[in-house]
Amino acid sequence: MTADPLDALRLPVVPVEPRPTFAADLLHRIQHAGSPARDSATVRYFVDDLDAAVDFYRQLGFDVELRPSPVFAMLYRGDLRLLLSIPSSHTLADGTVPGPGGWNRISLRVEHLDHIVGTLRAGGVRLRSSPSTGVGVRLALIEDPAGNLVELFEPLAAYHERTGGETP
Repeated sequence: MTADPLDALRLPVVPVEPRPTFAADLLHRIQHAGSPARDSATVRYFVDDLDAAVDFYRQLGFDVELRPSPVFAMLYRGDLRLLLSIPSSHTLADGTVPGPGGWNRISLRVEHLDHIVGTLRAGGVRLRSSPSTGVGVRLALIEDPAGNLVELFEPLAAYHERTGGETP
């Protein structure tokens, strides 16, 4: 029997072992799908070192949902889905190649901002800005191992968040 010429194009089968609570979390997401207060956001970051990035985000309370290959991981923190991937060599139409860094960022609500920043700093995490007071929040900017920004914020008394019934 001759070999199938398409075998060269097929990707290898990679076994996936989701974390133990995967089924329960998936059921929870399905049961709450479409609920305005439970809609999740997805952020995708390119990283240089997937292991370092996964370790970093786990320190910030993210759970690893899937890690099916050495170039991709899916993490969750509450309803925020974070996709981490090593950039491919695929060049965009304008000639740029996707890469990590920049000023786009995710914002994570935390309590005890100073304590968290101190712990992260002691662990070698790079701070882009020390804790400061903004409009309704105290915040600090940190970098993941690839240089992507993460904003940590702690609400102040003037902080406001929309509820499901409000309109813009």
